[in-house]
Amino acid sequence: MMREIAMTILSRESLQKSRWMLMLRASENIYFTPAIPYKKLQGAMSYLPQGIHPDDVLMLIDDTVFGSAKAGLCLTATGLFYKASFEDEQAFLFEHIRHVETDLGIITNSILINGQDELSFTQLDKGVVRTLAEFLNESCQATQLNSSDSMMFPPEAKTILSLYAYYLTYRSGQWDNDSRDIMLHRFSTEQTSEQEKQYIAQLTHTVPNFNYRKLLDQLWQFRDQLPYDLRMQTIDELVVLMLASRIEHEQVRHFIVDLCRSFNISQQLLQSKFDLYFKRASAAAHGSGDMTIKEVEACKLLEIQPEVLSEQTLQQAYRQKMADFHPDKYQTLPESVRQFIEQQAQQLNQARAVLKAYLGV
Repeated sequence: MMREIAMTILSRESLQKSRWMLMLRASENIYFTPAIPYKKLQGAMSYLPQGIHPDDVLMLIDDTVFGSAKAGLCLTATGLFYKASFEDEQAFLFEHIRHVETDLGIITNSILINGQDELSFTQLDKGVVRTLAEFLNESCQATQLNSSDSMMFPPEAKTILSLYAYYLTYRSGQWDNDSRDIMLHRFSTEQTSEQEKQYIAQLTHTVPNFNYRKLLDQLWQFRDQLPYDLRMQTIDELVVLMLASRIEHEQVRHFIVDLCRSFNISQQLLQSKFDLYFKRASAAAHGSGDMTIKEVEACKLLEIQPEVLSEQTLQQAYRQKMADFHPDKYQTLPESVRQFIEQQAQQLNQARAVLKAYLGV
């Protein structure tokens, strides 16, 4: 769905040009690439999200007493990641940061992101915290200027990704393990570029803050740039995702109206699919359904929820499973192992055939 992108926003070279670098380097708790100790990076990986590689870290703040770096802050090309001791990790994309300010008290040495998210540091003195706030403000301004010239994603791709995230976090207003796993799993295909995976990993560790109406307006503006079939498929996928997120059916119907209008697609063209999805979701909620035991087992084998089964979800699940179990990967292993793997592949093929017959495709 997404086009190949370039993701060079904040670079090592741009950091070196910062007027705040000398003051930050003077702190014994702040490290810059390429001189970040490997053990520090290992510690920071305990709170960096999936998709972030140690080589992506441009700056590291070790806010631990004994130097493990398992708490502190890491800065990458697109945002910053923060972890306080005994608290959950936080992530902030530069494009979402409007301003950074200090909050200095008798005991606290903190910075505030957008006036609300507090990042406290126990190992930095007040002067370093002030410099850090200025440095981050400068970095945010630089990334915003760069993004106007070379965007991280095409605007239509960013909007669609934001819609996925909006619907996944709609019920609770925040990311949980299930919604995060669905988002990461959905875009873990071979067609997803590494840059996209990194962006998604960061997005799923950022506090959701979406303007839904603005997203719909953006859809309307670029609707004619997307192929008709792609618009149809995107709506279909989003409805499947809403139902997987356990959004109330009446609310899903309202969302469908919004999407069809914004994509300039007649709702009637997809209504038969929607009706089937609602039927399966209702049946699953009441512990019953129209599937046979064999069809239910096929769903379990391919790890597909019956209520969101469609031609698209079946194809995606099958491809991902075959990537793990395809016999071609095991030609050098003993015969007994190869036979076992081939049996697994045959079971996947049989499960797909069962569900294709169920769907009538």
